[in-house]
Amino acid sequence: MKTSASSLFRPIAARCGRRDFLRGLLLGGGALAGLGLLPGRALALAAPDGVSYARTALFMGTIVRVQIAACGREQASEAAERAIGLGQRLAAIFTRHESASPVSVLNARGRLDDAPPALCELLRDAARVHDRLAAFDISVLPLLQWRERTGKRGDAAEAREVRDLVDARNIRVEDGRIALLRQGMGITLDGIAKGAVVDAMSAELLRCGCAHHLVEAGGDIMARGAAEGGRPWRVAVEDPDKRGRYPSVLALRDQAIATSGNYERPAGHLLDPRSGALSGLRSCSVLASNCRTADALATGLSLLPATQAAAQAETHAAAAFAVNASGQCAASPHWPG
Repeated sequence: MKTSASSLFRPIAARCGRRDFLRGLLLGGGALAGLGLLPGRALALAAPDGVSYARTALFMGTIVRVQIAACGREQASEAAERAIGLGQRLAAIFTRHESASPVSVLNARGRLDDAPPALCELLRDAARVHDRLAAFDISVLPLLQWRERTGKRGDAAEAREVRDLVDARNIRVEDGRIALLRQGMGITLDGIAKGAVVDAMSAELLRCGCAHHLVEAGGDIMARGAAEGGRPWRVAVEDPDKRGRYPSVLALRDQAIATSGNYERPAGHLLDPRSGALSGLRSCSVLASNCRTADALATGLSLLPATQAAAQAETHAAAAFAVNASGQCAASPHWPG
């Protein structure tokens, strides 16, 4: 059944204000669990209502938080330690910001032999998303770097040459080897890696017997089971200009949410891999069954017009919440908030 463009969205608020953006904020047991900037070390925190254990760490350039419910403190502490350790190891593999990381070596040499299995798996996942959503392309790095270097003053002919390097179909993953088929190509996993790390940490907590937990990394969230007392995990989409008013509050069980957009960096960091244009949406949140999918879809859908982003989310068995350039908030039909 076809859905008309006008019915793809149901209004959430007429306007969200000049500096509106979406950010996933954890609501444990009904109370907002706000996060401030923490030191770069893992430390146990006083648990909010609905959580028996909570721990935070700083890596991937953001706050990473683990909340565990219905679990003994000793077991939860050990599980959180293992999950955070795994997350840090994966982040070191997926980053492009450390010269010795596998991704940086791949970008410098154009190939990577004996690639880490986790990296090969993530590149295959990225390729599957790209096959259905061309706006998500991990080979956009040359265009992103060119834009950062030249701003809006770049030469048009040079821009075309750079865009010719952007094509995820020219990434080969085979028998533990990764190759970039065109000289000058490069990849960035910034639009999927956080979600993949969150998923891996969640899976580690499950292996440790902690079935009820929430993992959050800079707004990418995986919620498993329930909070204490069987209550669902609650996540708010916040407009900070409204000072405590939340356009959408979700009750999550075994679901993931991720947000992407240019809202925190006015100069923009989300580029359409096909044209080099900046994202037209201020922000896009996606609800999906796992966090790497939510992360990748939020990245790609942020580069589409709002109604098209909503329609595309539905085709991926996901739901989207968007804030457009004029500050209007809207959601796809299956957005539950």
